[in-house]
Amino acid sequence: MAQSHKQYASPELLLDHLSNDDSSMESQRGTRGFILCDSAFRSVSAPVAYHELLNRLPVHWVDAGERCKSLEKAQDAWSWLEASGAGRFDTLIIIGGGTTTDLGAFVASTYKRGVNFILIPTTLLGMVDAAIGGKNGLNLNGIKNAIGTFSEPSEVRIDVNWLHTLPRREILNGWMELSKHALIRDKALWSEMQTLGPHDSGIDWSRFVQEGNAIKKEIVEIDFHEQGERKQLNFGHTVGHALESAAAEANIALDHGFAVGVGMISALHWSVLNADKTTDQESLKEASETLKRWLRSESESAPYDWCVKQNPEHLWGFMLKDKKNKANTVLDVRLHEIGAAKWDCPIAENDFEIIWMSAF
Repeated sequence: MAQSHKQYASPELLLDHLSNDDSSMESQRGTRGFILCDSAFRSVSAPVAYHELLNRLPVHWVDAGERCKSLEKAQDAWSWLEASGAGRFDTLIIIGGGTTTDLGAFVASTYKRGVNFILIPTTLLGMVDAAIGGKNGLNLNGIKNAIGTFSEPSEVRIDVNWLHTLPRREILNGWMELSKHALIRDKALWSEMQTLGPHDSGIDWSRFVQEGNAIKKEIVEIDFHEQGERKQLNFGHTVGHALESAAAEANIALDHGFAVGVGMISALHWSVLNADKTTDQESLKEASETLKRWLRSESESAPYDWCVKQNPEHLWGFMLKDKKNKANTVLDVRLHEIGAAKWDCPIAENDFEIIWMSAF
């Protein structure tokens, strides 16, 4: 894989290599920089150098959230790049959370059949999941990530100092994806996460982000185009995406991590119901209760409460449209035990309804 991950990479380094000034790299290699940035950045107390970056290069602002992951927003960005004179050998720098990096990476991977792009994730979810692995997706007709590309950035520049700018809810949002990595691949990491919780003052974010990255990178390097092993990264996502689609239909804002967290609880119950004699069922049940505790512990438990009240029959309608399905069969991921996942597991509607009702 060509993608590189640079921890604590300074934005000044980008200014050294990307600028619209004639004395810069542009005159030497024909490379200029353009920025697609989350509009929330304007109200964030970010390092001065990031603001200097925004002052030096052309910027296209987007409002983050699932609504930005649309063909309409992609077309706006393509039109801006074209109007700004961006060429095939220029670089798009994408600054923001997971939905922003999804949109920006899709735009970069399709504009002029693909231009170089650099990701600067500013949320925990972006750092441990969305910016890692080269999958870029847009939503279509309420279906999550129905359109997308496999295209890797030249670099992912991670600075965990961004995490100090985030509200508690956004930390929990990313913590759910980090939990997913641990549950499917790293029993020791999951045990440590259970002990700490998402808001513990003793968390070493640099190490946790690195460990989360390492899990995903290892899987992606084996199966970049998701033909086999990479499918385990969808743990909790079939139900999670269905919840997000239902929320979009109801015009309700639902964070991706919260939806995936509820999806993992459902998948853990499914795992228990399908456990064999070698499975430690108690650890799976304990993991489910831990996720519930974290999702309920927020000052605003409304997202969790809304999710668990959804009709499983309605959710099933969205699950039938999931891109991972084959021959009209819903395929999902469950655990054999903590740290060991099974993918391409068929699930029937009646079974899902039983699982959903027993889980919540």
